Amino acid sequence: MRDRLTLLLLGIIAVALVGVCFLAQRKAAVTLATPGAELQLEGGFGRGLILRSGSPPTPVRARAYRPTSLTLTREQDGATWQLRSWGPWGQLARISLPRGRTTTLEVGPPLQIKPQVEVYPGQVRMALGLFGRAGEKYENSILKNHQRIPGPQVKILDEAGTLLASGQFQYG
Repeated sequence: MRDRLTLLLLGIIAVALVGVCFLAQRKAAVTLATPGAELQLEGGFGRGLILRSGSPPTPVRARAYRPTSLTLTREQDGATWQLRSWGPWGQLARISLPRGRTTTLEVGPPLQIKPQVEVYPGQVRMALGLFGRAGEKYENSILKNHQRIPGPQVKILDEAGTLLASGQFQYG
Protein backbone atom coordinates (compact mmCIF):
# COMPACT_ATOMS: atom_id res chain seq x y z
CA MET A 1 0.00 0.00 0.00
CA ARG A 2 2.80 2.35 0.90
CA ASP A 3 4.66 1.61 -2.39
CA ARG A 4 1.53 2.41 -4.42
CA LEU A 5 1.10 5.73 -2.62
CA THR A 6 4.76 6.60 -3.22
CA LEU A 7 4.45 5.73 -6.93
CA LEU A 8 1.28 7.80 -7.21
CA LEU A 9 2.97 10.76 -5.54
CA LEU A 10 6.02 10.46 -7.82
CA GLY A 11 3.70 10.30 -10.84
CA ILE A 12 1.92 13.48 -9.77
CA ILE A 13 5.25 15.26 -9.26
CA ALA A 14 6.46 14.13 -12.69
CA VAL A 15 3.30 15.41 -14.39
CA ALA A 16 3.61 18.73 -12.55
CA LEU A 17 7.26 19.10 -13.63
CA VAL A 18 6.36 18.38 -17.26
CA GLY A 19 3.58 21.00 -17.04
CA VAL A 20 5.93 23.60 -15.58
CA CYS A 21 8.50 22.90 -18.32
CA PHE A 22 5.79 23.22 -20.96
CA LEU A 23 4.58 26.55 -19.57
CA ALA A 24 8.12 27.86 -19.27
CA GLN A 25 8.66 27.23 -22.97
CA ARG A 26 5.65 29.39 -23.83
CA LYS A 27 7.63 32.57 -23.24
CA ALA A 28 8.20 35.41 -25.67
CA ALA A 29 9.83 38.81 -25.40
CA VAL A 30 8.75 42.24 -26.58
CA THR A 31 10.54 45.55 -26.91
CA LEU A 32 9.44 49.05 -27.89
CA ALA A 33 11.74 50.70 -30.44
CA THR A 34 10.36 54.26 -30.53
CA PRO A 35 12.26 56.64 -28.21
CA GLY A 36 10.09 58.25 -25.52
CA ALA A 37 7.20 55.81 -25.93
CA GLU A 38 5.14 54.07 -23.26
CA LEU A 39 2.63 51.43 -24.37
CA GLN A 40 0.13 49.65 -22.12
CA LEU A 41 -0.99 46.21 -23.25
CA GLU A 42 -3.73 43.90 -22.00
CA GLY A 43 -3.59 40.17 -22.54
CA GLY A 44 -6.51 38.23 -21.15
CA PHE A 45 -8.01 37.98 -17.67
CA GLY A 46 -7.09 41.61 -17.00
CA ARG A 47 -3.38 40.86 -17.16
CA GLY A 48 -1.56 43.87 -18.45
CA LEU A 49 1.94 45.11 -18.92
CA ILE A 50 3.60 48.45 -19.56
CA LEU A 51 6.36 48.69 -22.16
CA ARG A 52 8.79 51.61 -22.12
CA SER A 53 11.27 52.39 -24.84
CA GLY A 54 14.90 52.06 -23.89
CA SER A 55 14.20 49.08 -21.65
CA PRO A 56 15.65 45.64 -22.38
CA PRO A 57 13.25 43.15 -24.00
CA THR A 58 10.43 42.31 -21.58
CA PRO A 59 9.74 38.58 -21.07
CA VAL A 60 6.02 37.81 -21.40
CA ARG A 61 3.71 34.89 -22.10
CA ALA A 62 3.47 34.03 -25.78
CA ARG A 63 -0.06 35.08 -26.69
CA ALA A 64 -2.04 37.89 -28.32
CA TYR A 65 -2.20 41.29 -26.63
CA ARG A 66 -4.13 44.46 -27.36
CA PRO A 67 -3.09 48.02 -26.55
CA THR A 68 -5.05 50.16 -24.11
CA SER A 69 -3.02 53.40 -24.22
CA LEU A 70 0.07 54.87 -25.81
CA THR A 71 2.01 58.01 -24.84
CA LEU A 72 4.85 59.60 -26.81
CA THR A 73 7.07 62.03 -24.89
CA ARG A 74 9.87 64.19 -26.22
CA GLU A 75 12.08 66.79 -24.54
CA GLN A 76 13.06 69.76 -26.68
CA ASP A 77 14.41 73.22 -25.74
CA GLY A 78 13.54 72.71 -22.07
CA ALA A 79 9.91 71.78 -22.84
CA THR A 80 8.20 68.38 -22.55
CA TRP A 81 5.91 67.50 -25.46
CA GLN A 82 3.36 64.65 -25.33
CA LEU A 83 0.97 62.91 -27.69
CA ARG A 84 -1.53 60.32 -26.44
CA SER A 85 -3.55 57.58 -28.06
CA TRP A 86 -6.43 55.42 -26.90
CA GLY A 87 -7.06 54.02 -30.39
CA PRO A 88 -8.12 53.11 -32.95
CA TRP A 89 -4.93 51.12 -33.26
CA GLY A 90 -4.45 50.25 -36.93
CA GLN A 91 -1.93 47.39 -37.20
CA LEU A 92 -1.49 47.35 -33.41
CA ALA A 93 -5.10 46.26 -32.75
CA ARG A 94 -3.89 42.69 -32.13
CA ILE A 95 -0.25 42.12 -31.21
CA SER A 96 0.72 38.45 -31.47
CA LEU A 97 3.88 37.49 -29.60
CA PRO A 98 5.13 34.12 -30.88
CA ARG A 99 6.81 31.66 -28.53
CA GLY A 100 10.58 31.85 -28.27
CA ARG A 101 10.91 35.08 -30.28
CA THR A 102 11.52 38.75 -29.48
CA THR A 103 9.06 41.10 -31.16
CA THR A 104 9.98 44.75 -31.68
CA LEU A 105 7.09 47.21 -31.86
CA GLU A 106 7.48 50.46 -33.77
CA VAL A 107 4.97 53.23 -33.11
CA GLY A 108 4.78 56.98 -33.51
CA PRO A 109 6.87 59.03 -35.95
CA PRO A 110 6.81 59.63 -38.77
CA LEU A 111 3.34 61.03 -38.13
CA GLN A 112 0.80 61.68 -40.85
CA ILE A 113 -1.70 64.50 -40.61
CA LYS A 114 -4.86 63.73 -42.53
CA PRO A 115 -7.60 66.34 -42.98
CA GLN A 116 -11.15 65.24 -42.32
CA VAL A 117 -13.71 67.50 -44.02
CA GLU A 118 -17.50 67.42 -43.67
CA VAL A 119 -19.71 69.76 -45.72
CA TYR A 120 -23.10 70.90 -44.42
CA PRO A 121 -25.49 73.49 -45.89
CA GLY A 122 -23.85 76.84 -45.18
CA GLN A 123 -20.84 75.47 -43.28
CA VAL A 124 -17.81 73.25 -43.50
CA ARG A 125 -16.40 71.25 -40.58
CA MET A 126 -12.67 70.51 -40.75
CA ALA A 127 -10.66 68.33 -38.41
CA LEU A 128 -7.14 66.97 -38.40
CA GLY A 129 -6.30 63.33 -37.76
CA LEU A 130 -2.82 62.43 -36.41
CA PHE A 131 -1.70 58.91 -37.34
CA GLY A 132 1.49 57.01 -36.45
CA ARG A 133 3.51 54.57 -38.53
CA ALA A 134 1.43 51.55 -37.45
CA GLY A 135 -1.83 53.37 -38.25
CA GLU A 136 -2.52 54.24 -34.61
CA LYS A 137 -4.59 57.42 -34.18
CA TYR A 138 -3.50 60.05 -31.67
CA GLU A 139 -5.57 62.68 -29.88
CA ASN A 140 -5.64 65.99 -31.69
CA SER A 141 -4.52 67.83 -28.58
CA ILE A 142 -0.78 68.09 -28.08
CA LEU A 143 0.54 68.70 -24.56
CA LYS A 144 3.43 71.04 -23.83
CA ASN A 145 4.62 70.87 -20.23
CA HIS A 146 1.43 68.94 -19.35
CA GLN A 147 -0.86 71.67 -20.76
CA ARG A 148 -2.80 71.55 -24.02
CA ILE A 149 -1.50 73.95 -26.66
CA PRO A 150 -3.97 76.14 -28.58
CA GLY A 151 -5.47 74.73 -31.78
CA PRO A 152 -3.65 75.57 -35.01
CA GLN A 153 -4.68 78.52 -37.18
CA VAL A 154 -5.99 77.97 -40.70
CA LYS A 155 -6.18 80.18 -43.79
CA ILE A 156 -8.12 79.26 -46.91
CA LEU A 157 -6.76 80.80 -50.12
CA ASP A 158 -7.96 80.62 -53.71
CA GLU A 159 -5.66 79.80 -56.67
CA ALA A 160 -4.59 83.46 -56.95
CA GLY A 161 -3.59 83.61 -53.27
CA THR A 162 -6.54 85.73 -52.15
CA LEU A 163 -7.61 85.07 -48.56
CA LEU A 164 -11.11 83.57 -48.58
CA ALA A 165 -11.46 82.70 -44.90
CA SER A 166 -9.34 82.28 -41.79
CA GLY A 167 -9.85 80.93 -38.32
CA GLN A 168 -8.46 78.76 -35.59
CA PHE A 169 -9.17 75.13 -34.84
CA GLN A 170 -11.04 74.60 -31.59
CA TYR A 171 -11.10 71.56 -29.34
CA GLY A 172 -14.37 69.78 -28.74
